[in-house]
This record gives sequence, structure tokens and C-alpha cells, in this order.
Amino acid sequence: MNKKSVLLGLVIVFIVTLATGCLFYKAIDGSEFKNHFGELGYTISDSEEAKYEAKTYLVASKEDLPFKIEYYEFKDEVEAKKVTKKFQDTIGDYITTDSKNQTTTGAQITKTVAVSEKEYIVISRVKNTVIFIAGLNEYDDEINKLLEDIKY
Repeated sequence: MNKKSVLLGLVIVFIVTLATGCLFYKAIDGSEFKNHFGELGYTISDSEEAKYEAKTYLVASKEDLPFKIEYYEFKDEVEAKKVTKKFQDTIGDYITTDSKNQTTTGAQITKTVAVSEKEYIVISRVKNTVIFIAGLNEYDDEINKLLEDIKY
């Protein structure tokens, strides 16, 4: 009976860990962000002014693309969640018409996608990091692919 209880407990812990995403979500750090987007031909800047104070703020951009990828790294998840909420609350600053917003929330992630007549905006938080992209609808597939590649 005792061995069965321990085994059942381990199975429950594994299922909860699997269900909450603890095994799948790994936040990328600043150097991984630089390396990944640098290899894709993006110019990485660490000298632009961030909208929110962060431990690390990087911007990846390409001359031929009308959007940039903003990367924020915070000291902890609480700060990242606060900034994610601020981005969500001010999404109207980036959109010219009404938008359909879809938010997905988990233990370690929050992702908001806002689609308007012209704009495609993504706010993606994994643990203590946030990626913000304010793009155009015609680039939605490219933006989604970029985020899928880094599991955001």
C-alpha cells in the first residue's frame, strides 16, 4: 500500500508539472535573444530607450521589415507580469481601429494577440521575460513563426 501511494504521488506531480507547462517553457536570456535573431539577420540594439524599466532591454530589427522585436528581461516574474499587464492596458496606443484580442494565460506564460484592421500585435511573457511586437497584419505569419521558433 505504501509503495502504491508514493507511486501515485509521483504520477500526480508529473501530470501537474506537465499540465502547467513547467517542463516545456524556458525563457531565453539576453544573449540567446541576441544570438538567435542575429543569426536571422536582425540588427540587435541595446541602446534604445525602453518603455518600461528592465534588467535587460534589447531590440531586434531589420531594414526591410516594418516591425521590431522588443525583448525585456526582469529580475523576477512579478515584474514581468506587471509590465505584461501594462502593455495589455495600453494596447490601444498601438492600434488604429478596434481589435480582437485573445489572451492565453498559464502558470509561466501569458500571451496576448491583438488583431485589428491593419495591425497585428503580440505581447508574450515567459517566466521573467516579455517580448513585444507591434506589426502589421500582412506579417502575422512571419511574426508567429519567429515566436514559435523561440517557444514564445
